[in-house]
Amino acid sequence: MYLRSLKLINYKNYRQSEAHFKKPFVLINGDNGSGKTNLIDAVYYLCICKSYFARQNNLLVRHGQDFFRLDGTFNTDADDIVITCKYQTDKKKEFLKNNAVYDRLSEHVGLIPVVMIAPDDIEIIHDGSEERRKFLDTAIAQSDRVYLQRLILYNKILMQRNALFRKMAEDGRRDHTLINALNHQLSEHGDFIYAERKKFVMTFTQTFTKMYQLLSDEKERPSVTYQSALAEQKHLQLLTDSLEKDIDAQRTTTGIHRDDLKFEIDQYPLKETGSQGQIKSFLIAMKLAQCSMITAATNKKPLLLLDDIFEKLDKKRLHILFKMLKGNDFSQVFITDADEKRSVNYFEESNVEYDHLQVKNGEIV
Repeated sequence: MYLRSLKLINYKNYRQSEAHFKKPFVLINGDNGSGKTNLIDAVYYLCICKSYFARQNNLLVRHGQDFFRLDGTFNTDADDIVITCKYQTDKKKEFLKNNAVYDRLSEHVGLIPVVMIAPDDIEIIHDGSEERRKFLDTAIAQSDRVYLQRLILYNKILMQRNALFRKMAEDGRRDHTLINALNHQLSEHGDFIYAERKKFVMTFTQTFTKMYQLLSDEKERPSVTYQSALAEQKHLQLLTDSLEKDIDAQRTTTGIHRDDLKFEIDQYPLKETGSQGQIKSFLIAMKLAQCSMITAATNKKPLLLLDDIFEKLDKKRLHILFKMLKGNDFSQVFITDADEKRSVNYFEESNVEYDHLQVKNGEIV
């Protein structure tokens, strides 16, 4: 599956622009701030139903406007499909497939698998566990719709449980019947999610290690370890044991929403001891492994979006990466770069077929 055309209206700094694609690689050049990243973010949005960079949809609307619209035509083995996103300020966004509105956004996730590699990925290493869980959940959800549905339900029940604790604090009364019901509901989904995450990470680690060693051309041994309180106890027992603590804190202090990933190289923590080159290679290898896992699970090759990749890697690693990208493991590869001469040289040296776009002040020229 690949993207044949893309149309943006009032998306970030784009007023109205359209692009068409025919080749397996797409190079997007333009000055910093011109809209290169916004363009591939629009592609990501049409695949995942949300921006890679912004949490709130109102932040994606062009200044002075009250709506945005995205349209993408994707080629599949069978035929073309048109995916549309319509968003208007203070209204519920709509996602459509061939003009038919999805009842739930979760029905769309996984139809067009996608992976983004961007400078902000450094947050996966340096920020809190939420960023690492987000990576894990996005990786699994694109190939397992049941997992995504269970995750949505878990988060919904978690919010209800936390809201109950706040209400109990206000009222000064405990509702043990409701607590017990929520505990069982939360645990049912929590145990399932834990099992799926554990299974995924076991396979992912093997693929990731191969990717890292190819990319770094080193003998060092990277590792990704899944950390969860459920490794020691079932979810229901955790909730039962932590009830008094949760009531005092007015929130659920244990469960799969507290899980984490530990990153190491040669048994040393990556965050504290990793060099810039090691961290960059680690992150890119994670994303390439994610692509491989999606393909293995769904038989679909994902779109790969690379934002400012030339700024991330030295020449040696870039040459290795381009060899990997030519391996036919991706349906389409989008690459942005502010330095046109540099990126064109790499594309020409790599002897790949590519579409070449120029972006200037929110317009594709």
